[in-house]
Amino acid sequence: MASLPVFAEVQVAEPVVRTPQPAPCPPGFIQIELPGGVRVSVDVAVDAGALAWVLSVLR
Repeated sequence: MASLPVFAEVQVAEPVVRTPQPAPCPPGFIQIELPGGVRVSVDVAVDAGALAWVLSVLR
């Protein structure tokens, strides 16, 4: 005689959305967060032209 299938009860819950907290920047650093969630951290010695180029690529 074949046995009948057994089913388990399942409950679907809403997904938990976690908002990542940015790490604190050490003194002399700045952190730039772009709309897509990309973060760029630079220190006071950053080359302004290089930073402008990187940000233009990431937008």
